[in-house]
Amino acid sequence: MALVLRFATRGCGGASRHPTSLQGPQWSRALFTTPTITAMNNQTAEDYWAKNKRLRRPVSPHMTIYKPQITSMLSLSHRASGLALSGLMSGFSIGMLALPGSYPHYLSLVQSMEFGGVLICGVKFLLAMPFMYHLCNGVRHLVWDLGYGFTLRTLYQTGYFVIGLSLVLSITGTKCSKGRKEKVRDVKGKLF
Repeated sequence: MALVLRFATRGCGGASRHPTSLQGPQWSRALFTTPTITAMNNQTAEDYWAKNKRLRRPVSPHMTIYKPQITSMLSLSHRASGLALSGLMSGFSIGMLALPGSYPHYLSLVQSMEFGGVLICGVKFLLAMPFMYHLCNGVRHLVWDLGYGFTLRTLYQTGYFVIGLSLVLSITGTKCSKGRKEKVRDVKGKLF
């Protein structure tokens, strides 16, 4: 936007220093006191940091000064779970295409290792949790797109509800209960 205004007032980069379409001292002061592109390109990164050090300007504190809030943490974890799911699905798909065996072969290989039930249920939960969280928080975002739920109280309530519902759905989705044996048939029809 600044470049558009600069070109518009300078006659598309000409030598004119007087605004043609925008009049008044506030415009000329704002438009012509900013450094030109060539001046900005001539300044190196060392000059920038040296000047800030000389003037004792603090480096931006970034995330170190902010208190974590549920809204910011849910936003961050929604993005992270989306990236993780995308990477996991892409990696799994590429792996299944690149590996010489088929999926049932590798499934029977994992079953022959006879991992304990706790480990299997834990892995199932770790696979289900990001998916369920991303699903529930995605529905929350769709409700926001409709224009509902923007009060601070509602944001916190829906945030805690998303966390609770995703935990419940993940635990339910793993179907790991004591004394219950899952019967699953592989491609050849054998129970395991």
